[in-house]
Amino acid sequence: MASREFLKIMKLARSGDALAQQKIGHIYMLGDDGVPKNSQNALLWLEKASISIGFNEEIFNFVADHLELTINLSSSQAPFAWKCLLLAANAGHTRARWLMAQAISQFAPQTNQISETPITALAFAQMSEKNWHDAGGLESFRIAAHRYLEELADLSSFNEQASAKKLLAQCLQDGRLGTLDVDRSKKIIASLATQSNDIGLSSLLSLGFSFSQGIDSSLVPALKMHLPSLLSNKKHQQEHLPIYWAGWQQLQNTDALEIAAELGHVPAQLAMGLRLAKLDSIVDEVIGNDKNDSSASNTKKEKELTTNSGNARLKRAVYWLKLAANHGEREAWYALGLINRMPQYSGYSAEDSDTYFDKAADLGHPQAQYRKGAALWRKRAQLSEEVEGLQASYWVWHASQQGVPEAQELLSKIMESHSNPKTNDWHQLASAVAQAMSENSHRFTGEILLMCHRVIVANQLNLSKAELLLADIAAIQHEHGAVVDIRAELPRSTPRLILIETLEQRKALMMASKAFANAELSNSLDEGNLRQRRYRLEKLMEMVQVK
Repeated sequence: MASREFLKIMKLARSGDALAQQKIGHIYMLGDDGVPKNSQNALLWLEKASISIGFNEEIFNFVADHLELTINLSSSQAPFAWKCLLLAANAGHTRARWLMAQAISQFAPQTNQISETPITALAFAQMSEKNWHDAGGLESFRIAAHRYLEELADLSSFNEQASAKKLLAQCLQDGRLGTLDVDRSKKIIASLATQSNDIGLSSLLSLGFSFSQGIDSSLVPALKMHLPSLLSNKKHQQEHLPIYWAGWQQLQNTDALEIAAELGHVPAQLAMGLRLAKLDSIVDEVIGNDKNDSSASNTKKEKELTTNSGNARLKRAVYWLKLAANHGEREAWYALGLINRMPQYSGYSAEDSDTYFDKAADLGHPQAQYRKGAALWRKRAQLSEEVEGLQASYWVWHASQQGVPEAQELLSKIMESHSNPKTNDWHQLASAVAQAMSENSHRFTGEILLMCHRVIVANQLNLSKAELLLADIAAIQHEHGAVVDIRAELPRSTPRLILIETLEQRKALMMASKAFANAELSNSLDEGNLRQRRYRLEKLMEMVQVK
């Protein structure tokens, strides 16, 4: 309950006594026996007092000394509080300048919003554009705020100097106060990060180093300083995960790796599983290398694996690898496939191994794709495929595209290569047809136009005459190659898999498919039987004068 003295002062304040109004404002701002702190009421009475006696130094300095940015002021109270800060800052009040710098950095337009915004200037969140305009314009305060931050960052007697440096670095990082200097921002943060306190730790985190790019080498000293204290904590926080992962990447700290894995970081779970299974040499990219670059030497490294990994370690490895695999990590699926083929693993299963390799292949792992393709090629006699080796060629081709030398060698056995059309039987006719189509396209219509495309495709893929006339050109192209199968018209023929290696081959197939599709849509697709097609081919040869 309010004291009699307070009630007496309140009565005088309500009657219009300016000194009493100022006194009531002080009481509400600081709190008193029976009177809780209420900044909104305090500003209300102080504003009334200022109307009567004017903005004196005592009023605006008092507000600057005790105002908290975290309070929520109304749109009518915020302008008065800002005016107090502005007058105090102009008079050299240190805390007023600090509050202004925080508020302006919060509301100034930002080109690139920084990820961490620890300061929330709620006190001025209700300031409208008109309020800012009447106060002098938000834009005009940016230069002043930047100057204040520079001064406070250099002021050793200022208690919050480190916080001022951190805010200055953030503003330089995104240029919100009109000055963009990323290099200087990083230097300031790197300097702060070496402090063995919360500011140092938060500064290290505020740099926002990404998991993929890793930590800058200039921050390694700060990392060495903060990592031991974080590792000694009984409860590890998710927000410190980047530091734990960086501790493994930069310092090879296995405790940091395990904590990062426990906190759910998928690359850490993968690295943990590979270490336990002694497979980490296969995927050096877990520490930062490109996954695709290591595929060519994976087979050799597999042969060099030691076999002294105990079953217990392999079981723990499988635990971490399954966690990573369930998040779509293809290296984890591949490693599980390898482990399930290790004789010392109690869960040895060739069937499970193949399943894991298949999942890794589906996710684009080059060695897994080669394994899957090679297995399908070995089992081609047992598979019910319309064209023998089609599935195998698909996976081996994908592996060869990622630079697996064994895949390139096997692919040459599965698919034919005809990358040089100049050496093919139809080159002279195809060249004449292509030239005639470009110079006198109106000469070729209907079935003759379709025959032109057949000739061009036949030259690019080195088709036989029967294949030229009978192949389903619209369906011949697949992602990895061409499938030429005319057994429906010529049962004794043998299907062929032809590798598409050049842009000209793909262009020829694409243009042919488009022509056949247009003919089908216009209901004009009637190429007739084999005799009629042979007649049109001979007619085309006469038109372009090629025997």
